[in-house]
Amino acid sequence: MYCGNCGREIDDRAVVCPHCGVAVKRLEEKKSVNGLGIAGFVVSLVSLWLGLYFCIASVVGLILSAVAVAKREKYSLGGLAIAGLVVSIVSLMIWVVVWIILGLKMSSII
Repeated sequence: MYCGNCGREIDDRAVVCPHCGVAVKRLEEKKSVNGLGIAGFVVSLVSLWLGLYFCIASVVGLILSAVAVAKREKYSLGGLAIAGLVVSIVSLMIWVVVWIILGLKMSSII
């Protein structure tokens, strides 16, 4: 690493430049975007309307969001992963209830 003031090479762990005495500015590591969290959130939102197709979208959104929540420490936008998890659980519960009601109505018709 190099000092931002005098330009001389210094130790990576240095807090102050030993040559000029100026405090070393550390660049924060930027976290990458959690693609699984975004995908889980989007699929979870879509699953609110696509639950008619055997709740597959809800289950996929739940899995993507759960994996993203498990890895949220390494990424930014961890809130989307949690939101996707919540939305997919709610969507799954809604569509399971709808399918149960439809099943009961169909069984009473036959």
